[in-house]
Order: sequence, then structure tokens, then C-alpha cells
Amino acid sequence: MSALKRLAAALAGSLLASVLTGFAYGLRTTAGLRWELGWRLAGLLAIPGLLLGALWGIAALALTDKLRARLGAFVGERSRPLGALALLAPPLAVLGWGLMVRLGHVFMTAFHHVGLAAMAQGSFFLVVVVLLMSLGSALGIALSRRLPERRVGLLGLGGGLLAAALFAHGLYHGDVHGRGGGVLGGFGVLRKPELDLTPVARLAAVALGGPLLGWALRRWGWALLPLVAAAGGLLRAEALRFADSPVASEIDARPGLPRAVLRTLRRRADRDRDGYAGLFGGGDCDDRAPARSPGATEVPGNGVDEDCSGEDAPAAPPPPPPPPPSVRERLHALVPEGVNVALITVDTLRWDTHYAGRPFPITPRLDRLASEGVVFDHGYAISSYTGRAIGPMMTSRYPTECPRDSEHFTRYPAANVFLAERLRAAGFHTFGAASHFYFEPRFGLAQGMELWDLSAHPSGDRQETEAADSRVTDRVLALLRDPAHAQRRFFLWVHYFDPHKLYVEHPDLPLFGRGERARYDREVMSTDREVGRVVDALDALSAAPGGRPTVLVVTADHGEAFGEHGMGWHGVELWDELVRVPWILRAPGLAPRHVTERRSQIDLVPTLLELLRMEPPPPGAPDAFSGVSLVPDLLGEPAAPRPVYMELPEGPYNSLRRSVIDGGWKLTERGVGRWELYDLTTDPGERTNQAATNPAQLARMRRVLERVRAGLHTVPAPGR
Repeated sequence: MSALKRLAAALAGSLLASVLTGFAYGLRTTAGLRWELGWRLAGLLAIPGLLLGALWGIAALALTDKLRARLGAFVGERSRPLGALALLAPPLAVLGWGLMVRLGHVFMTAFHHVGLAAMAQGSFFLVVVVLLMSLGSALGIALSRRLPERRVGLLGLGGGLLAAALFAHGLYHGDVHGRGGGVLGGFGVLRKPELDLTPVARLAAVALGGPLLGWALRRWGWALLPLVAAAGGLLRAEALRFADSPVASEIDARPGLPRAVLRTLRRRADRDRDGYAGLFGGGDCDDRAPARSPGATEVPGNGVDEDCSGEDAPAAPPPPPPPPPSVRERLHALVPEGVNVALITVDTLRWDTHYAGRPFPITPRLDRLASEGVVFDHGYAISSYTGRAIGPMMTSRYPTECPRDSEHFTRYPAANVFLAERLRAAGFHTFGAASHFYFEPRFGLAQGMELWDLSAHPSGDRQETEAADSRVTDRVLALLRDPAHAQRRFFLWVHYFDPHKLYVEHPDLPLFGRGERARYDREVMSTDREVGRVVDALDALSAAPGGRPTVLVVTADHGEAFGEHGMGWHGVELWDELVRVPWILRAPGLAPRHVTERRSQIDLVPTLLELLRMEPPPPGAPDAFSGVSLVPDLLGEPAAPRPVYMELPEGPYNSLRRSVIDGGWKLTERGVGRWELYDLTTDPGERTNQAATNPAQLARMRRVLERVRAGLHTVPAPGR
């Protein structure tokens, strides 16, 4: 009977630990959401709590009174050596772990030959293990003669505290790159700002809290009954009401234990196996019809709501008419034939540069360029992450329209037709430079580039800790000085990475303020200097005898957050600070001006082709554009506003997000069927969600989103 009580206590303790962990995490949110978020988290964590409780309970059943007596006798007879083991093993394990991390860091960067690095690393790991075991054995033998008897538990506690102290020392003194702090400094990487360890903390709280609370409840096994009933009630509430929860998107947005549990429950509840469930907020409006789900392709105007949006999509709008002949004639009269094209993309560059309102003079060269070209004051990226933004921008197709895989570093196969491929087929020499490994040809972004220089890529693991933009510029200038490249009509693409985290110090530049934003601004100032070097070289080339003028575009793949919505990174949401980007186009013959209409980078490639007198692919072609030419904007002609659509397809580290902007309103789908509505005219910071208080505007914006999506030609990604 005592074993059954231990089983009941283990289950009850783990359930209680799950519930308390969920509510404790809910306390970190604003007052209005604390109870709701805590309740939801508790309901989801009850599932792993039951599993862990069952495991602890099985262990308790196995530990019969007779076995406990034998173990007690065994420990009693060997209390001194076991006490020495309990005291020494935890700190030595942490020390060995730290050494392995440090050695791994060394060997990953010290050898160019992978096989040699692996052999050297394995050899040194073996030496470390042998030395630590020898040291532990010697110390254990020496201590076992002096330690008090029958104090194994107390000595184990001391060993655990000593191990925790060593770990904390390395965590505190090591930097976020795993350097400094001595042997244990590698633990400093766990302080990386964008590294979210709350899933680990939650699981540890449930796993460790279960036995502790079970021990406290061991005399009251009957406590299991109300806890099981409470867990069942929580689970039922999750199944039926999760989609209506105001915090559902917060749970569904972040990788972690609650989201993993939630997705497991959805898979189990998915009756028609279409990837979406009708319960647990899965969004499936008909869980018996595989053809109807949030992921289904909507057939506009057929009277059926295939994608569970609430209504059938209207018929796809006809494509906007091409500019009238007078506009094209005016363009041809202003912009000469035979121009070169240069595209400069800057990773993680926010829209609010100095010329756009930032009070500090961090972008003098972009400011000058803005005074010479056409500035899109409200330019928007296609997505908030490089892997879903750059490729689609170069194809004028949205991420879900591009053949691709479903990995975080998205690969784009040859079925996509990139801008460089079109220009190369038209006789352009295509070349450029970048410094990030994602731009290696294996990922597909370099399709069409005859010469793609990645020699500025930092070696080893220094991608985010070493400035590389100056080396990228050096490579570009060397290419432009080479007559084999510069004397032909060319397309040049330069991608700068330095403004991306982690921020590298530039002591030669001023620092405006403190904190992450100030360091970011200084990185931007450094990259702005490099942009200026390239612009100067292009201008000199154009002014040289026989030189061609150049159409120059400077923009970014996405922005960056600095706490505006409680986050300090990108790639998981579509807030304006993440998708609004600078966008400058300077072309010979075009007068400087500012375009105030909201425009999307989906239109960049059609605009460039129009400037170059090249025809776009016809509508309906496999490589047809989703964007249109913005030449009327460049000429100052009246141009009708168009909805700006952005999307972030689901990936390993992000949930599905869609946004559309129309008439100053922005609608964002944060999770399946969960809407947020903002008036960007009066609320540019997206602080007041009007989805519940303005149903008429919400209905209008949902129709706008449906019309945009009705015109997409989506391609499923393998594995999604």
C-alpha cells in the first residue's frame, strides 16, 4: 500500500508542479493577462506533468520497502566512498563540461581540415576524460577516509551547490560569444540576448518540482483525485476554448514546451489528417473534410470557404493595367538606354535612418543618396527574416509562391527565376559580394550570378562577432577596377551583414547613447560608410570616358526590434519595426522625390525591368510576377494605392504570420484565425488592437486579405 501511496504522491506532485509552473510564468506578463496566460500554460503543462509523474510513480513502485532497505544497507556500508562521489562528481562534471566546450570552440576554429579537427578534438576529449577520472578517483580515495559516515545526502547537496557555483561563475564571467571567463567561460553563450531558455526552465521546474512536491504530499495520496480532476478541466478548457483566448497567439508564437505540447495535442485531435485540428485552436472549420482547412487553397468565387477564413474569397482581382504609353514614353525620354544596375542590400537595417527621422547622424551617405534619388518613405519588406525576404524579393513572388524547402535557412531551387538570371540572359555581366554563409550557392540566392565573391566571410564561428563589411567593399572595389567586369554592362549585387546581431564595437565612431540600440546605430554608421565607398566607385566609373550611368537601389531585407513589442530580434513577427525598411532608387534622368504611398519590395524587380526596357513575363506564366512596376511613382505620376501584403510562412522557429496594409489600416493574422487590427495613421506603433472594437473595419480588412491571397499561386514547402 505504501508503494501505491508513493505512486499517487508522484503523480499529484508532478501535476501540482506543472500547474504552479504555468501560473508562475504567467506572472511575468501584464496584469490583465496574468490569470489567462497562467491558466492556459497550466493546462498545457499538465500533460508533461502527468507523463513525468507517471515515470516518477513507476520508479516509486519499483522501489519497494524491501529494496529500500537493501539500498539503505548498501549505502550505509559504503557511506564514505559514496559521500565522496556525491561531493566530487557534480563539480567535476561541470568542470569537464566547461573544458569540452572550450576545446570544442578551439578545434572548430583552429583547423581548416575537418577530419584533422575531428581527430584532434577526439584525442583531447579522451585526455580530458582520463585526467578528470584520475583526479576524481585520487580525491575520492583521500576524502573517503576523512568524511563523516551516513551523510551521503548532505554531501550530495554540497556537491550540487559547488557545481552550481562553478556553472554560475562561467555564466557570469564568460561573454555571449563563449570567450573569456577562463576554462568555464564557454557557459557565457547562455546569456545571448535572443536565446530563450524558458522552455528548459519550465521542464526543469516540472521535472524537479514533481518529486519534491510528491515527497511533501506522500502522506495524502488522495490529493491525486482533485488534481487529476483539475487537470482534466484545464485540458477540456484548452480543447474547446483555446482559439478564443487572448493569449493564444503568445503561446503559439514561441518555440518551447507549451507550444510543443499544443502541437502534439492538435496532431492527435486532427480527424481528417489535413494538418489542422478543430480543437485546441487548430482553426479547422470542418475536421471531417480534408479539402477544408486553414492551409487549403481557396478557390475564389465558388461559394465554398476552403481556407476556413469565415467566407468564400471574392474572385481574384484583375492585374493592374500597365502604365499608359505616355508614362513609358516619358520614362524613355528621361532614362537612357544601356545603363548598369547596382543593388545594395543591408541586413537588418531599420527604416528610421537619419534622413527618415533618427535624431543622430548615423547615415550621412544614405542621407546624401536620399537627396539625390527617389525615396519610398513607407517601403515594406516581404517578410521579417532574410530566408523569406531576399529570395522572394529577387523573384517578385511571395514566399509561399516560391519553390523552397521548409528549413530555417530556406533553400530556393532552380525552379525560381531570380533577377540576376533575367539580366544575365539579357546580356548583363552579373557579379557581387557578400559575407554570410547563407549566400553560398547551395542555398540558391546566388542563382544567375556569374561571379559571387564570398571571400570576406569570417572564418570559423566569427560570423556574428567580426565586422566584415569593409572587406566586402574591398572585394567589390577590386571587381569594379577590373576591366573584365566594369567595361561590360553589369548587374552588381552587394549584401552587407554587419548591422545584424551580434554588434561589433567600432571605437573610431561616435556612440550615441547606451544599450543595444546605440551599438546597433554605430554598426549602421560603419556600414553606411561602406555603402558610400561603393557609391563613390560607381559614380567614378560612370564619369570615366566611355562609362555607363548606373541605376542604384539601396534597401534592406528586414528591420529589427528593440523592445517595441517586448522583443529584441526579428523573424517571428510582422510588426512595422521588423518589416518597414529604407528604400532608395537613384537613376539617371529621374528627379529626386519622396513617394508617400506604402509600397512593397514585391514591386522591385518589375520596376527595374521597366527601367531597363525589358518586358516582364506574361500573366499566368510559371515565373509570372506578383508585383507591378512602380515607374509612375518614380516619375511623380498619380498612382493608385495598392494593398501591401507580407507573410512569414511557418518554420522551425516561427509560427505562421500574415499581414496586409490598406488605407492606413494593418491587419495581422497572429496564428490561425487570430486577428490584430491597427490604425497606422493614428497608431504607428501598433499599440491598440481594434479587432474587437471595430468589427466593420476588421471585416473590410479581412476581405482585403482574402482578395490578395486569392491572387497568389502558392507552392507547398516539403515538410509543412
